[in-house]
This record gives sequence, structure tokens and C-alpha cells, in this order.
Amino acid sequence: RLDGKVALITGGASGLGKCTATLFVKQGAKVLIADIQDELGYSVCQELGTENISYVHCDITCESDVENAVNLAVSKYGKLDIMFNNAGTHGDNETRVTHASTEDFKKVFDINVLGGFLGAKYAARVMVPAKKGCI
Repeated sequence: RLDGKVALITGGASGLGKCTATLFVKQGAKVLIADIQDELGYSVCQELGTENISYVHCDITCESDVENAVNLAVSKYGKLDIMFNNAGTHGDNETRVTHASTEDFKKVFDINVLGGFLGAKYAARVMVPAKKGCI
């Protein structure tokens, strides 16, 4: 069980992130969903109908958004135990490297790599002093 644990889940408005958020809440955790899909994020919170889940708009490629999400989790729930860097993308539908654009590659890199780095960076700033947490 996750009773008393606080989790921040990026990309939590749909797919694997939504499933994880649902499971964590059912297991007793307090969850903050961080996503760019505002309608879906609020919808997940309404579906679960509990005060143990909330939503924040967060573009994981924007450092201030990630910092804000971590700070919100701590201010709302008092701590951060779990940082699930779930948000990701595969880019546009072009899978052949010979036809992929540099711009699309940079977008994929920023979301899949930079986003995870920023999540770890700001979660660690909370977890290291607390001497506990999981990224």
C-alpha cells in the first residue's frame, strides 16, 4: 500500500500515467498529475472523485513549470515521496531517419530526455534533504 505517500506523475492525464495515478490513489497515495492536457487532467481527478488527487498544467520542457509542479506537490501535501517521470512522445509519424526533421528530433529529445532530467533535478532538491524518496 501507498498510504501516506505523495506522488507526482508527469503525463498523468492519459495512458500509462493515468493508469498509474488511478492505481496509486486506490493504494492510498496522494497524487498530483502534471500534464499539458488540461481537460483530460481535470477529468481524471473528477473520475476518481477524491481529495487525494489534483492536477497542475506542466510542460515538462519548461523548467519553471516542472519546478512549480514539485513545489505545488510539497505545499499541497507536505512532501514528495515519488516522482514518476512518465511523460514522453515518439514524435510525428515519420519513423525513417532519412525523412525525420531535425525539429521533430529536438522536440522528442526535449520531452523524453530534458523532461526527465528536470523532473529528477527538482524532485531531488526535495528528496535529498528529506533523505527519502524515489525518482
